[in-house]
Amino acid sequence: MNAICSKFIFGGLLFSISTLSIAIEESNQGVSYPCTEGAILTYFKRPTVATSACPVPYGRVTLEGGIQYNDFINRGEQWLWPQSKIRIGLPWRSELSILFPSEKTNPSLNLAGLSTTQLALKHEITYTKHWNIATRAVYIPASGGKHYGTAKDGYWLNGILAFRHKNINMTAMVGFLSFSTSKDDGGRSFNSFSPDVLIGWFAQNWLEFYAEVYGQTSTGPNRGPGYNLDAGVIFLITKDIAIDMGIGKRLTGTLGNFNTYYDSGISFIF
Repeated sequence: MNAICSKFIFGGLLFSISTLSIAIEESNQGVSYPCTEGAILTYFKRPTVATSACPVPYGRVTLEGGIQYNDFINRGEQWLWPQSKIRIGLPWRSELSILFPSEKTNPSLNLAGLSTTQLALKHEITYTKHWNIATRAVYIPASGGKHYGTAKDGYWLNGILAFRHKNINMTAMVGFLSFSTSKDDGGRSFNSFSPDVLIGWFAQNWLEFYAEVYGQTSTGPNRGPGYNLDAGVIFLITKDIAIDMGIGKRLTGTLGNFNTYYDSGISFIF
């Protein structure tokens, strides 16, 4: 029943997004589009939890990947790779993305396994010269390994508000998620509210620094809230290739179960 409900909610939201897109499209005629500024870095948000409010342009595709090292609170260390993700630009300022399973390895506990698959549809609802608003629906099917996957279907619904002026950009993302623990952890479901604030500074048109605070009101079944901080840099190698490096720190709670993580990756646009 939970799986059916998750799919029904996800499908209903996609229909609502499409309907809303048609209804408001004409209201943006003649307004300067904010996502054309900032070139490729406008769409590359690979290291951050918050996603860009700008969809990948129609007919274009991005490929992303990376590696992450986690220093856990009380369980040693973990490696996560290749963090593969594809984003496909769709008509009507929309985007389809697929996050593929990653390999998680914990040498301290001699554990290894795959993380979950995630399917997402993002749509930019409206925009002005400096602001844009988008929504995203993420479907998380029961997938991955018994240690690091999810035992039941889940979803994550987001609203995204972005502001950009000259070399400063800010993104606020709020969401509601329904998630499941792994089979090894009992396959228990829980719900949570997820706030996120991201600030970026373009030092050059090829170089962006960012800082982000994100969290959840519940980090698991019968668990309290957790909040983390991450910061880093994204820069262009060519006009179609960007690399990133970042570091994350636990602020409070057990979101992600780490004290510190280090992350590096690469993104391409075609």
